[in-house]
Amino acid sequence: MSIRVGPACRTAPYMALLASCALSACGGGGSGVNSTPTPPPAPIVTPAPAPAPTPTPTATNYDTAEYRRSDGPVEHGAITAYREGASGKGITVGIIDSGIATANAEFAGRISTASQDFANNGSIEDVGGHGTAVATVLAAARNDRRTLGVAWESTILALRTDTAGTCATEDPANPESGCQHDTRAITRALDHARVSGARVVNISLGGGGVPPTLRDAVDRATAAGIIIVVSSGNDGTPVPDDFATSIVNANQGRGLVIIAASVDASGVHSSFSDGAQGYEQSTLSALGERVLSQDHTGAQFLYSGTSFSAPQIAGAAALLAQAFPNLSGTQIVNLLLTSATDAGDSGPDAVYGRGILNIARAFAPLGPTSLAGSAIPLSFTANGTLSPAMGDAAGQASPQVVALDSLGRAYGVDIRQTLERATPNLNLAPALQSRARSISASAGPLSVAMTIAPGRDRSIDARQLTLTEQDAARARTLSGSILTRLGRGTTVALGFSEGGSSIAARMAGAVQPAFLIAGRVQGQFGFDHVAASSVGVQHALGGGLALTATGESGRVWQRRDIVKALSDPADRERYSTLGLALSADAGAWHLQTGLTYLREDGTLLGARFSPAVGMLSGRSLFLDAAARFDAGNGWGFGLSLRQGWTSTNSRAGSRARLTSNAWAVDAERAGLFDTADRFALRLSQPLRVETGGLRLNLPTAYDYGTRSASMNLVRLGLAPQGRQIDQEAVYSLPIGPGWLTSNLYWRRQSGNLAWFSDELGGAMRYALSF
Repeated sequence: MSIRVGPACRTAPYMALLASCALSACGGGGSGVNSTPTPPPAPIVTPAPAPAPTPTPTATNYDTAEYRRSDGPVEHGAITAYREGASGKGITVGIIDSGIATANAEFAGRISTASQDFANNGSIEDVGGHGTAVATVLAAARNDRRTLGVAWESTILALRTDTAGTCATEDPANPESGCQHDTRAITRALDHARVSGARVVNISLGGGGVPPTLRDAVDRATAAGIIIVVSSGNDGTPVPDDFATSIVNANQGRGLVIIAASVDASGVHSSFSDGAQGYEQSTLSALGERVLSQDHTGAQFLYSGTSFSAPQIAGAAALLAQAFPNLSGTQIVNLLLTSATDAGDSGPDAVYGRGILNIARAFAPLGPTSLAGSAIPLSFTANGTLSPAMGDAAGQASPQVVALDSLGRAYGVDIRQTLERATPNLNLAPALQSRARSISASAGPLSVAMTIAPGRDRSIDARQLTLTEQDAARARTLSGSILTRLGRGTTVALGFSEGGSSIAARMAGAVQPAFLIAGRVQGQFGFDHVAASSVGVQHALGGGLALTATGESGRVWQRRDIVKALSDPADRERYSTLGLALSADAGAWHLQTGLTYLREDGTLLGARFSPAVGMLSGRSLFLDAAARFDAGNGWGFGLSLRQGWTSTNSRAGSRARLTSNAWAVDAERAGLFDTADRFALRLSQPLRVETGGLRLNLPTAYDYGTRSASMNLVRLGLAPQGRQIDQEAVYSLPIGPGWLTSNLYWRRQSGNLAWFSDELGGAMRYALSF
């Protein structure tokens, strides 16, 4: 029995050529089925590009002119595989066909020495052109010349099986003429591919059913794990031709045989291509219409036929085999079939089979992913959220971390790119929209102050409210405190929903200008937080000295889980502080210095990290210094600084060392235009990480042979490039029973994001006193 390749119709270079393969009655015995007539050729309008010198290849730029000329790789998203380092290198692909043009530069140095002729031709040299055209689609070099093959660095095992002399008899008018392939030669070629180390075998031939001897060769090949890709045929029938179905039907196929149907560049089933009826589960469609390739002379043509959809699939299998050496042939076939782009009817159908080849999706991680060498989950997109103090921190260059998917395939993950940057919060609108009221009262040594807001039934509610995400920023305005004086020199304060720095200022009797945007330095942690309770004790030491101790506890605030954070007592992301400050009054000067210790559970300066990074919990020490000078004539000037040091000692191998600072410069004037008005200016920088980052012991390499990961130090810098600077002016004037206050502010690089646009805004409000 023999198989004939043909007919090939071409009259000049760059004409369309349909390569069909039919089994005919000759040579090996048995009757076959001829293919349907081929569609007429179509000319290529664009002339072929002239060969160019091979440039030095780059490591990253695969989107070259050569790539864009390569129909199959572009159509099926092969660039994703190339960018992951896949090229087919080291993978032997067997091509059972009419041989190969050995002198063609597209195959230089990659034709296996085990290549062989099995039909008494005397060499593997192609004289019909079909084998060279198929090999070009599968494995042409990436050399910036004409086109590249899908697996452009694979090793080509050319297995010539065309019966001697038949390729020279090609007659476009006679469908029985042209290359013929005896099934005995194909059988010997398939066995040779097995013993020569082929991982994939492409058979762009077709026709009648195969004899038992060839089915036995299929059995031996698939038992060795070899993937076989065979053309569906060019008869335009609903069912693949007998040659393909007899190979798949045999139990010997073991699910490692893929039937290749053809689609055009729009993903539409080619009219000449046989369908998948009855073989929906093992048929995969790929580009086989108007595919730019070349014959044995180097002349280029637009080829059409399932002969050219098959090498697209075979090349994809070679890419997977090289990139993921742990995969078995069965796993590779399943990946190619299950990752296909659905076409036609939903799911496997009688036209497209499992769908259209999608190399990009086949290379995507499958199922849950984890750190190599562990069961710790690792995301490819989200492994943490940075805090405003870290802004747009990109980190310094570091090795990629290795993650494994459910198939044990190793992928490189750049942890830096999976950390979400904090989005700047709205400050002005929430401050203006709040309907809160402040109430204070004193009775002897006892002083009570609270901020209240209307409840849902319009009644007054002084409790800490469960708020919507939009109202979250208002939570910090709903607060209260109770102060009592114990003797002449000691004051004790209790606060709810109010921070320790606020009740310290209240105990000291400090009055802050009504800034809406530029916040105070004391009490800044570099992240938004919701204080739950606080306590403070202040003791006058005499001589203008006072010692203040404060404590505070609360939860780290995050917009997306604010409701849970306020209501779930099991929430881990809590913080607590202890502070000690010494203040002194000396004439026109008021000086203060102090230390604050911050303990976080589950966050690092407000940043959250996944278990892969270490679920870090920060420990910070802040040194505060402030000075205020009363210059007389209503003028006052102030300077405040905060310097922080943060560390963590969470999961073994994970460490953090950060330095941070914040500062503010103030100027105030009482009686600027009126004896009772107030004017103030502030220039400030909120707390910002200045130096340092994370030191993580993570897997950076993976050995498929031993299935073990190599651990190395990975550094992630957390100092941002952006630097937020706030400037604000406030003017207040008493009018009637209340105050008219206007604010004007300018903010640069909000949230420490260098790319964030500058903000300019203002507000005017009138508040009544009761």
